[in-house]
Amino acid sequence: MGHSHSICVLGSEETDSYDWRACIYQKIDESISNGHAVVYVGEGNETLTIQHFRKMGLAIEDHIEAGSLTIINKDIFYSPSVPSNVLLEQWTKIFHHIERKTGKGAFKGIICIGMPADSFFDSDLNMQRVVDYETLVAEKYDESFEAICIYAGDIIEKMPFKHIIGLVGTHQNTFHKDGQLKPWNTQRGVAAIRRGLDIALEENVAALVFSVLVRDFGMSEEALVLYPEHFERKLEILLGSSAAEIVISRIKLELRKEITS
Repeated sequence: MGHSHSICVLGSEETDSYDWRACIYQKIDESISNGHAVVYVGEGNETLTIQHFRKMGLAIEDHIEAGSLTIINKDIFYSPSVPSNVLLEQWTKIFHHIERKTGKGAFKGIICIGMPADSFFDSDLNMQRVVDYETLVAEKYDESFEAICIYAGDIIEKMPFKHIIGLVGTHQNTFHKDGQLKPWNTQRGVAAIRRGLDIALEENVAALVFSVLVRDFGMSEEALVLYPEHFERKLEILLGSSAAEIVISRIKLELRKEITS
């Protein structure tokens, strides 16, 4: 498929640490073996990260020395207080550092794998900032490198629906544990909404609610995904706040399944 800007939603770091690391580490190992340089900004401690690689049987010290692997502490690299354009400039500086160290043309390309710092998820404002950052990445992305943005599944579930939709929508693909990339489109978002409604509500009620929502959006199903805040507001008017909250929770769960399974 070539270079792309993808989102990878995994299990929580606390409960599925081996599982999600194995998925990412395999991608890193395969990329280096195929002649790419990898920049990994995915964990909060570089020394522990190297130990995690070793536990999985990956001897990476030579790769680090050769410049084919760069490991950076995510909590040092990322911060919601740093403007999005500055965060992008930091990636560019890393690319230049690798080129100076190894020489131009030493690798087939660069794979960037990053997980935003936990501080991005401690408030609604900071969650909006990570969406803004990903939006800028999408606008500036020129396919000269591959970008995989990692998010823990439990963090995704805690985010407001509007931010989840905004976050996923800035990416071209969803990255899955088998290494497969699936193109993201609004139809996948609509499918998750429909499943969430069907599960949370009685079948006939779900069908009625969906048809009313689509009608209110000018008969456009895609608008439910393109305007998530309006969608939630209309759902509250139809069902009331309590019932709408239950439905949105179910839709968020289905959306997480859609982008991880």
